[in-house]
Amino acid sequence: MTATSTVAAPARPMPPSRNGRRQALLALARFESVRMLRHPLTIAAALLFLAPWLWDWLAGSANRYPVLPDELITINLLALPILGGSALIVANLVTLRAHRHKVDPSYDVLVLPPAWRVGGFLLALLSLAALTLLLVAVRVGVSAALPGAARSVDVAAMLTPSALTLLLGATGVLSGVLIRSVLIAPLVVLLVLVLEFLAITPMLIETGWRFLLPVYISDFTVPVPAGVSDRPAARHLVYLVGITVLLAAAVLARANARRQVVAGGLVVGLILAVGGGLTQSRPDPGLAAARATVEDRPASIQSCEIRGDVTYCFFEGFDGFVPGWDAVVTSVRAVVPASAASSGPPLAVRQRTSLDAITAGGWTGSTAEDRRRVAAWKVEDVAAGTPEAVQVGTAWGDDRAAAALAAGVAYRLMAAKAYDGGSLLCGARAALLVWLVGRASPTTLAGLRSLDESSTGGLSLSDMSFMYGIAASDRAAAPALELLERAAEVAPLVERHWAELTAPDTPLERFGAIFGVPIQPLAPDDDTLPCVP
Repeated sequence: MTATSTVAAPARPMPPSRNGRRQALLALARFESVRMLRHPLTIAAALLFLAPWLWDWLAGSANRYPVLPDELITINLLALPILGGSALIVANLVTLRAHRHKVDPSYDVLVLPPAWRVGGFLLALLSLAALTLLLVAVRVGVSAALPGAARSVDVAAMLTPSALTLLLGATGVLSGVLIRSVLIAPLVVLLVLVLEFLAITPMLIETGWRFLLPVYISDFTVPVPAGVSDRPAARHLVYLVGITVLLAAAVLARANARRQVVAGGLVVGLILAVGGGLTQSRPDPGLAAARATVEDRPASIQSCEIRGDVTYCFFEGFDGFVPGWDAVVTSVRAVVPASAASSGPPLAVRQRTSLDAITAGGWTGSTAEDRRRVAAWKVEDVAAGTPEAVQVGTAWGDDRAAAALAAGVAYRLMAAKAYDGGSLLCGARAALLVWLVGRASPTTLAGLRSLDESSTGGLSLSDMSFMYGIAASDRAAAPALELLERAAEVAPLVERHWAELTAPDTPLERFGAIFGVPIQPLAPDDDTLPCVP
């Protein structure tokens, strides 16, 4: 009889403990984090995000007077499609890796079930969010370190790009577990671009619905003082986090995670998304009063700095602009006769903004409204001890803004009073003012030529942050621009005939006779235009 031996079947391995799964989850998250950061698309997105900014610095065209909240708006608009879009595609590729390589069945032998694996993918997205925060911190840090930087950094707005990266990354994971195709991710990125386009349309900017989009911009087209722009960055950040938590809960539900985990994620996500979404659409209390104060009574909330014999008054946080203003004022005073440089009351420059004129919808006022507002400002200037103060806007750093301020200073020195607004500058004074702006400095000359190229129906010496600039007809600007090429012979004549050239009733033909330049014939409609008295 032959003896037989029976070999026992190997014991089935015990399922890993929760602690073991947790360690495996963290190991997977670390592994995927490195792969996401090293992915060519992530590297390309980081370079694309920094490249325009670095180019501006290398080319010398970077704005050295940045307004930090507006810088963050620009950064958010760039981060959404570039960093967020790359995170969406990379996360989608990671989620579909097993499917793309036809190894889905082999994943069943791993120690991590599907819910834990997708949890590792979601955790790995934190590395992309950290990279986004680093890139944003570099850009914001350099801008904030500039002496001319205005206002302060909002922490919530600075964290928003990282939240957008997490949001789109979670979208990429969700699309991967719902639709087994790599084509869906680029289509979602295209949808994101459409949503961003909607976010910057004027029609949507003026509604409360704009806060429900991933990004939103200010309802003003240029920088404004703190407290007047309804940008609830903290509440919007909570809203984005809530949407991200909801997406993560949907991913875990699809992967058959425990009901308690999915339910908890849904509850937390709903609380954050609904709470943030509802509260951010409500204007802050006191916003209307703050806007009225900034627009009509700025002297009551401004600080002033005296440089030499000139007083500069500015909104809180805008003191970094004062050196730039002072350089323009000094350059204009250097090209007028010494007697004119000290005529009238002590020279002052006051920062102002007309919020109605710089909304996304545009200014709908009238010349009469312009004059009424400027007259009220002049009354306030007298009460504040800065009569006939020259007006300057809230945007600074480009040639056009310098030319606009130079025009205001030149008019103040010519007329011994500040510009009244709402009318066209006529006669010899108009041509002389254009010449003074172009002669003051290379910066104001560049701004003058830029404004001349973009102006129609006359030369408007105003920047985008301030709508009450001085305007001169093309007929008056043409001879002044021609004389800029003959500065050596023109300057003595300006000093000799200053009183005549600055008189309100001196005609433009007399300007041409003094300097020997031709004057265009008067057009039929030119004599109907109102002139500054």
